[in-house]
Amino acid sequence: MTFLTPFPVLTLVLFANVGHAGESAGVVEDASPEAEIIALDDAWIDAEVSGDRSALERILHEDFLATFASGRTIDRTTFIDQVLANRPAPFSVIHESIRVHGDTALIIDVSENGKTKFTWIAVKRGGQWRVISETFSRVESP
Repeated sequence: MTFLTPFPVLTLVLFANVGHAGESAGVVEDASPEAEIIALDDAWIDAEVSGDRSALERILHEDFLATFASGRTIDRTTFIDQVLANRPAPFSVIHESIRVHGDTALIIDVSENGKTKFTWIAVKRGGQWRVISETFSRVESP
């Protein structure tokens, strides 16, 4: 997988389980903020893999921006269109860090192969977490 083009990195934004009882994207009843963020991450990955436009629109804030390792930045509509045109295969990520600061969270995920980092920010509005930004970074081998 090369990360110089604007899209291969999308394959790393996936988890599952949008349909768990009592859960919706970014909301888990009686859960810690960290658990809510993990549920949001899972729902986001599932939405990308299944090609669910409406779920992606619920998960990604209207002001969402994605910046690729190439330096290219795109808006929510372009991101969703590209995900739907290039649906990723199922994958998982490792949560390297989840830091919650009130209604804002900073998350650093690493691809399971260790070659890509996903740094993303979520904001909580009206009781629901939504992703407002994501940056993809290549990880150099030591």
